[in-house]
Amino acid sequence: MKLQYLGTAAAEGFPALFCECDTCRRAREAGGKNLRMRTGLLVNDTALIDFPPDVMAMMQYRGIRFSAVRDIFVSHSHSDHLDVEDLVMRRGPVFCVIENDRPIHVHMNAMSKQRLDEYIPYEREPYDGYMRITVNEYFKTYEAENGVRFTFLPADHAPKEQAGFYVIEDGEKTAVYANDTGFFPEETMAYLKTLSIDFLSLDCTYGPRDLDRGHMGIPANRRVVKELREAGALKADATIVIHHFTHNCGLLHEELEREVEKDGFLVSYDGMIVEL
Repeated sequence: MKLQYLGTAAAEGFPALFCECDTCRRAREAGGKNLRMRTGLLVNDTALIDFPPDVMAMMQYRGIRFSAVRDIFVSHSHSDHLDVEDLVMRRGPVFCVIENDRPIHVHMNAMSKQRLDEYIPYEREPYDGYMRITVNEYFKTYEAENGVRFTFLPADHAPKEQAGFYVIEDGEKTAVYANDTGFFPEETMAYLKTLSIDFLSLDCTYGPRDLDRGHMGIPANRRVVKELREAGALKADATIVIHHFTHNCGLLHEELEREVEKDGFLVSYDGMIVEL
C-alpha cells in the first residue's frame, strides 16, 4: 500500500494565511517542511481521502495526476476537507477532457452532499454523469476501484454532522488515517481494537498541548497509542505518524520531531510517502 500526504495542515494552512504570529513567522523563514497545505491523502495513486482547496497547487507542485483518481472519500463537510467549487471542475468536456472517461465515485456524509447539491449551479441532473455519489454510513466498508477497502468510523468532531475517518485495507496491510478527531469515541475505539494495525496516522492539531476534544495533541496521541497497544490492536512494528498541524501548536517541523523522538512517531510533511 502506498500512502502519500498531499497536505498536512488544518483549515488555515501553516503558516496561516493572514497570520503574523511568531510561529507563522518562523515557519515562513524556515520554509521546507514547515510550509503546509490543507490535508489530503492519496492511496495507491488512484484513491483520495478528502478534497482540500489546495488541490490545484498539489497538482502543479507535486505532479499529482488527479485525472487518475477514481474514488474520493470525504471525512466531513468542512471546507478544508471538501472544496465543492474545485470538485465540479471534474465535469467534462467543459472543464476537463479525459479519454474514455467515466464517472468518478465520491463517498461523503449527508452534510457534504447537501453542500455539493446547494453549490451545483444548474437544474438538470446535478452531476451530469461525471460523478457518482455514495452517502457514507458509519462502520460500513466501501471498496474503491483499485481494490482497497475503506471503512468509515465515527470521529469526535463536528457534532452537527456525521464526521468520520477511515480504516484502509488492501488484504495485506491495515492503515488508520484519523485526522479531525479528538480522542476516539467509545464505539470507534472498540472497533479499532478488533484490528491488527500496520499504520496509524493521528490528528495532532494542538501539538504539545494536552487537549483531546474535536482535535488532539501529542499527549492525547500517546493515550490512543497506549490503549491500542494494550489491546493488542497495534502491531509492534507499526508506523505511527502525527498529522494535521496548525500554528496553534507553536512548533515547527524539527521541533515536533524532537518532541516525539522517544515515542518513535513520525511527523508528516507535504509530499511524504509511506510504503507499507
